[in-house]
Amino acid sequence: MILFIFLYTIVGLIFFIFFFIYWKLIRPQKRFYDIFRSQGVSCEPFVPFVGQLSDIRRASENDDALNYRMKLVRKHGYVYVIGFGPSIRLIVMEPDMLADVFGRSHAQDYRKPIGTDSFFKPLIGVHNLLVSEGSEHERARKMLNPAFHFIKLQSMISIMVNQTNKAIDEILLLSTEHQIIDLQTELNTLTLSIIASCAFGKCFETMANAKQIVCRTFTELLEAIQYRTVRMIDQIPVISQLPFWRKNILDKGSREISKFVDQIIADRRHNRSTSLSSGEDILDLLLSAVDTQGQPFNDQEIKDQALTFVLAGHETTGNLMAWTMYVLMTNEQVLQACRDEVDRVLPNGIEPTYENINDLIICEAVLQEALRLYPPAPFISRRCMHEHYIGSEGHRQIRIPVGAVIVVNTYILHRREEFWSRPLEFDYTRWIRDPVTGLKPKLAHPFSYLPFAAGSRNCIGQNFALLEAKIMLAMLVQRCNFELEPGQKIVPEVRITMRSKYGLRARITKRS
Repeated sequence: MILFIFLYTIVGLIFFIFFFIYWKLIRPQKRFYDIFRSQGVSCEPFVPFVGQLSDIRRASENDDALNYRMKLVRKHGYVYVIGFGPSIRLIVMEPDMLADVFGRSHAQDYRKPIGTDSFFKPLIGVHNLLVSEGSEHERARKMLNPAFHFIKLQSMISIMVNQTNKAIDEILLLSTEHQIIDLQTELNTLTLSIIASCAFGKCFETMANAKQIVCRTFTELLEAIQYRTVRMIDQIPVISQLPFWRKNILDKGSREISKFVDQIIADRRHNRSTSLSSGEDILDLLLSAVDTQGQPFNDQEIKDQALTFVLAGHETTGNLMAWTMYVLMTNEQVLQACRDEVDRVLPNGIEPTYENINDLIICEAVLQEALRLYPPAPFISRRCMHEHYIGSEGHRQIRIPVGAVIVVNTYILHRREEFWSRPLEFDYTRWIRDPVTGLKPKLAHPFSYLPFAAGSRNCIGQNFALLEAKIMLAMLVQRCNFELEPGQKIVPEVRITMRSKYGLRARITKRS
């Protein structure tokens, strides 16, 4: 009798667990799958828990990740459903539909996917523009928008120039020993130095081991987050708290970076540190910003916002510069066009300034084209908060239920032949500004080009990133010669951002 009760209890427990898993994890996602499929959306097979994650991993291991996505487009078209682990994703690369996701009329209908905050929390906290939602995000955005106006960024040009000069000196020193360097690593280190100097001021230059702490900790934390993301570890709350799968790196790195930034904020508040620029730096702007009620950010918000700018501002811009240098090293005509312009605008080694940087029209166009073909953040995700339709009446429309997640693959969107002539060709001339009006050529569709996302959650730091990238590009072209190491494999790989999977090895020498 006791054995029967025990077995009955075990069976009941197992049934309850399976029912709970089905009801909470499988049923909601199957419902999204059925809703989209009933509307004629082409779908990959529904596989509970794993979806197409094994196919994605296999493609990545075979250096075929982005080509795998291209194959899905050829199979399904530019709108289809895929399973990313336990979650259903509606992939959309139709600009008319994207206008309904990112445009003003439905801005209130979308937020970041569930789990975004826990994903980035070990590195940048949760009180920042990247993961905050609702009134908190709206308040912070309004407070910070003035800080990233181009006029405010002018005073940071000197920091960008100084840090780039230091990095080039170090690279050229290595070149005297005929060393091959990994440009991917060097450029990411440079962009990290620039944004950290702009964010934290003289503390970053004078505090003992500050650069080493930030560079090492950010690198280790990003690698740990990427490792856990691919394995879906943070998708299950109980599993994510276990002391395995690089959890110790997350905890230790989070404590180190938090302590470091707390000290920097305290030093600035007590006038023990100042900006490195001629005007206010990012930390000054964070400390002085107030909302419509006159309330400033608290210390936790200042820390989280500053760390977010450092994370988002170095990884993406570093990758943009790496892809740009790859283009220059594999396209002599593009390199020569940049070099001719730099020699004309910045003759005899003149450094970039606010007065001359706007004349670097070709360099700017080259960066815009690099963003088209190699967007540093090629996946943009949004979760629907209010049911509605996307698409044009009289054409294709899709009902988006509450909770459904839409993903945009800008890598493919930016290569659609309907919106780009010679879509796979690097043609910077398509971005050359009109010499009279100063305006860029009009896009075939306003939502066919989204390197910085769009709408109310577009990248607030895009002016900073483009200014920084233009300065770096001009100075590298001005001072250096580049030679790509032959025989290496250049494969785009996407984790958090898109970079070259095996780095970008090159020989850099001083330009005579």
